[in-house]
Amino acid sequence: MGKETILYTLMILLQAGVIIYFVQRNRKLKTQAGVKDPAPEDDSYEGLRNLAVNVTPAQLKLTIPGDETLVYGVVMDCDPGTAVVTLSAYITGAANIYFSTGGGKTGGGKNPAVGEAAVELVTAAQMYIGRAVRVTTTDPCDKGCVRFYLLTNKGKYAAQEQLLHIEDGTSAWLVLFKKGNELVNLMRSIDNGSLPH
Repeated sequence: MGKETILYTLMILLQAGVIIYFVQRNRKLKTQAGVKDPAPEDDSYEGLRNLAVNVTPAQLKLTIPGDETLVYGVVMDCDPGTAVVTLSAYITGAANIYFSTGGGKTGGGKNPAVGEAAVELVTAAQMYIGRAVRVTTTDPCDKGCVRFYLLTNKGKYAAQEQLLHIEDGTSAWLVLFKKGNELVNLMRSIDNGSLPH
């Protein structure tokens, strides 16, 4: 590894550490104050997905320095052709999964293993900002594709990849997809397999 790569990696780890510190501090203060998040008004797939892609740092009780671009959330839509599966994960450890056919799981981050996997996914996404494009719309992915939305303090970034490139191992997004898939599988296993496949 070159010096620049090591320095860049250290900077990202430091930034992630700062975010995690503030998230944990805010979570502790929120718990002490007895504050609970309001239930969503629209619990349809579209309504829940819309909430997921539009979460702000303020809603997560995050304070992010304005001179940096930091990923605080990842929304991953995957459509193998039968239905869309949407995973949302945030630097706070919160994680949710929704199915366009109905159902899903919210509050997955309450389980420590899920919370850690969600933070790992979001932290890994920081390395992908340069591969994504800034967007103002958040449409679901095309059939046979996976689309990543990287939620940052500077706006939303997105990238779409064909699942065949994920499957054959040639995708530049393979590592992030695997982390997302691990989170989905972890949420399924904790839910005793009651979530659809």
